[in-house]
Amino acid sequence: MLKESNTYKYFQKFINIITFRDIPLQKKFLLFSVGSLFWLMVVAGIGLTFMFYMDSSSKKMVDVNVPHSKTVNLVYSNVREVCVAVHKIIVSEDKALAEKNHERAISRLRESKDYLDTLLTGGKITYATRISENNTIDFLVQPVRNSEQRKIIENLKKNIDLLSSNVNEIWDLKTKNKSINNLKEKLAEYDILVLQTERNLMNLLNIMDKEWNDFSEYMSLRIKMAILLMSLILIIVIILYFIFGSLISKALKKPILEIINQIKALSTGEIDLTKKIEVSSKDELGELSREFNKLMETISHVAQFKKIAEEDDTLQDVYNRLGKIFVDELGLRDVIIYEVSNSKKNMKIVYPPELEGTEANCSMDIQLDSDLCRAKRTGHEVSSLDYPEICKFFIESDKHSHICVPMMISGNVGGVVQFVCGKNVSCDMDFKNKISRAKQYIREIQPVIETKRLTNTLKESAIRDALTGLYNRRFLEESYESIVAGIQRRGKNLGLLMCDLDFFKNINDVYGHDVGDIVLKETASVIRKNVRASDFVVRFGGEEFLVILVDIRDEEAFNVAEKIREKVEETKIKITGGVIQKTISIGVSEFPKDAQNFWQSIKYADVALYKAKERGRNRVIRFTPDMWEEEKY
Repeated sequence: MLKESNTYKYFQKFINIITFRDIPLQKKFLLFSVGSLFWLMVVAGIGLTFMFYMDSSSKKMVDVNVPHSKTVNLVYSNVREVCVAVHKIIVSEDKALAEKNHERAISRLRESKDYLDTLLTGGKITYATRISENNTIDFLVQPVRNSEQRKIIENLKKNIDLLSSNVNEIWDLKTKNKSINNLKEKLAEYDILVLQTERNLMNLLNIMDKEWNDFSEYMSLRIKMAILLMSLILIIVIILYFIFGSLISKALKKPILEIINQIKALSTGEIDLTKKIEVSSKDELGELSREFNKLMETISHVAQFKKIAEEDDTLQDVYNRLGKIFVDELGLRDVIIYEVSNSKKNMKIVYPPELEGTEANCSMDIQLDSDLCRAKRTGHEVSSLDYPEICKFFIESDKHSHICVPMMISGNVGGVVQFVCGKNVSCDMDFKNKISRAKQYIREIQPVIETKRLTNTLKESAIRDALTGLYNRRFLEESYESIVAGIQRRGKNLGLLMCDLDFFKNINDVYGHDVGDIVLKETASVIRKNVRASDFVVRFGGEEFLVILVDIRDEEAFNVAEKIREKVEETKIKITGGVIQKTISIGVSEFPKDAQNFWQSIKYADVALYKAKERGRNRVIRFTPDMWEEEKY
């Protein structure tokens, strides 16, 4: 009984090995991959061996047979050309033309004999194309080895010699003005010799064609054999794939079915993401069940978070909600969310909102030029935990560490989330695990942010001038309070430039409104290029533009205005039939230096503009109190 028990045990162990039941998952797939690679190499080896054989055989045949056939065809072509030339000698009344045909015939026969010699000894053949004598083609010829072909070639050489002799005799008869009957007799003798030569040439070509046909049949047979062999191997591979696939499937089926049955419980009715799978084992699949439970818990929370964020009223509410998740749920205390502007030139802090416009963990430079931010520029996560001092704009990098995660919006970086450790949170493995969870929330919130930003963009289109793309009066009326509040909070000044094109009405009268629109667009572009991204350019009226310079130093606005005036004057605007150069007059004021009321400061800039017009145009005038003659604004 003990012997039978041991026999059954060994037999069962053998069966388990064959069916892969005792082999770990990694080894199962490794074995399957090795088998697949082996048979792939077998099939590839057969295919490559056959390809190399075909290539070498074909190259050998092409290098020998094709040049031989080409050479024989050249001889044949020459013989036909000589025949035509001889007949022209007889019928030609022009002695010079007859002599030219005689020379051509002798030259072609001499050339043909050289070709035949090359066939016997091998060498290089160079011949001129029929298109142009200056265009030549050359190719190498191997010596003819076939004795039958060599014999024919020797006979052809003799025929060529006889043809040369006949051509000379015909020429002598022609030059000596012999009777036409003598010429006809010699021509008949010549035609018979030509016919014999052509037959020999055709016979030689037929022999060469037969060699090529024999080679083609030989290669066709080899191809069929290769296809048969590869088909046989392919059938074997398919059978083995089926066997091994079935064995692996059976090894995985039972434990996987248990997990599937647990997951099916979640698919009854509305999915309950909080329902967990019962963990009944400690193996790899048991670990899978535990991780699945964690995943469902995370997905449930993230899905609920996304749904609530979609219902938020503003984009700022979404940023606040995301920040609170990081702080309250994940315990990441030091978090800053940056939003990249639609122009992608600058960025600002949107969470915590009280840090907007201030220098937080990073230098203010990155807010003014977003490309200085490594995470924004590359679109990749930046971590000083892995690479200390990776970002030169991070403040106190010697004391704290940071991880910056980009938020991708419409294929571009639309924002950056910065997590800092070393202040209130330790830079340990728990911190990294929390960052991994935080990135799940970031991935889920990106479509919501994209939608909110798109909505804002649509709203912005209502405050943009359709022709120039600049802000319009509506934008100024809706936004001036926030612009003024920011200036007052930072204790800075606004520069106000009221710009007006000189004699613009003449453009419309002389060239038409289409050209006038071109001039307006080009002028708007020049103004926009010569101010900062943080400044505002507004199309204030027909040909009037208002430039709002943010956070300027005293009297800096005048210099900017002078720069704009010079650039407008230098600009050559292309139109149909030529170019136009225009000038611009600019009035300058500053808020709150000139007036405590924003609109009053604009009025002062307008007054300075009229003074510039009165003083000859194409100039910049700074507002002074003596220009205002009214008692009240």
